[in-house]
Amino acid sequence: MMMRIGVILAATAVAFAASHAQQVLGNNKGKVRATNALAGIGIAENPLEWSRRDFQDTTNLESFGFWPAYTIQNNFFAPDFGQGDDTGDVTITSVASLVTVGWPGTFTIPRSLFRQGGAYTNNSTAGNHNPVGTVWIKYELDDSNPSGWNVRKIQVFAWDVRDVIHKSTGTKARPFSDTAAPYRIDVYVARVDSNPSASPDGNPDWTFVGTLSVANGTIPLVCRWDASTGNTFGECPQAFIDFISGNNPAGIAFYQNPTHDIWYSTLNVSGQSGIRYVALVIPQGNQYGQDPDLNASSRTSSSLRYTNITDVRVFAGVAGDVDGNGCVDDADLLAVLFAFGCSSGCGAEDVNGDGVVDDADLLEVLFAFGQGC
Repeated sequence: MMMRIGVILAATAVAFAASHAQQVLGNNKGKVRATNALAGIGIAENPLEWSRRDFQDTTNLESFGFWPAYTIQNNFFAPDFGQGDDTGDVTITSVASLVTVGWPGTFTIPRSLFRQGGAYTNNSTAGNHNPVGTVWIKYELDDSNPSGWNVRKIQVFAWDVRDVIHKSTGTKARPFSDTAAPYRIDVYVARVDSNPSASPDGNPDWTFVGTLSVANGTIPLVCRWDASTGNTFGECPQAFIDFISGNNPAGIAFYQNPTHDIWYSTLNVSGQSGIRYVALVIPQGNQYGQDPDLNASSRTSSSLRYTNITDVRVFAGVAGDVDGNGCVDDADLLAVLFAFGCSSGCGAEDVNGDGVVDDADLLEVLFAFGQGC
């Protein structure tokens, strides 16, 4: 073993394997397990209920409903949570202001990115768009591994493609949105879920693994109300328009690769093995509720009550698979050795999730060496 470590330490020019972690939620894997409350099918929601309604776009005639099942790409029917038939593509007609800065007039996206899940989370009265309370949604991961998964990455597509980019009416000329992205999402994982109807928050079955939020920069600020425009809904800030137009670390525009990781809010997870369930908790409602200009106005609209999410993806690797390529090999061992001694913000090299990279993490990789290869 020591000889192997010596060889690895000398191999400082080793190229790390590309990340090919296994998707265990989305891509026709996994399903919705439970929500805090459901609206009646086809009727208006009460506060804190998840929507179960479909609508039809007037431009491409596609359904863009708001069922819980639409938050993951799957193709099976779940009576409580909706039909997730997301196969095929949808044509997007770009609003004129995007076409003038180089976007194509039309392009296609996966149907799963045209549909959403949403819940009634906020008030909408003059001077009060504050959250009504907390909503949550639980997912079951792919059941092909009865021992559960070593969850490595949880992603949420937290903005509305149809509202922001698509010319959904004949008069829409620029990006704006009447429904809102979440302000904050708390993420939980579980090996067992003995009470599906119970909230993950404060539940001993569930482990909190992190937060996605506007405040920490992991969820984009998608829309703000602007009284000067005369628009009754939220305008997209120029920073967000620039971001989806290519001014981002990936250097790509949304129309070039609509499923790229850059469009997802991503939480990297370590030290969580045997996981069978993932939950999202939305405790602060939508981004409009945190908008002081809107709250100071007399603007009201039923649309401003809702928080929507478009897509959720979960990826897993085998225990000790630091780089997430599905194989525990020299690259994983080298990653732990290079991070050895880290005690803050250590990332995936902290294999057992105890906050430090030490002998215990090295041993986990060594004991799993060769798995998945």
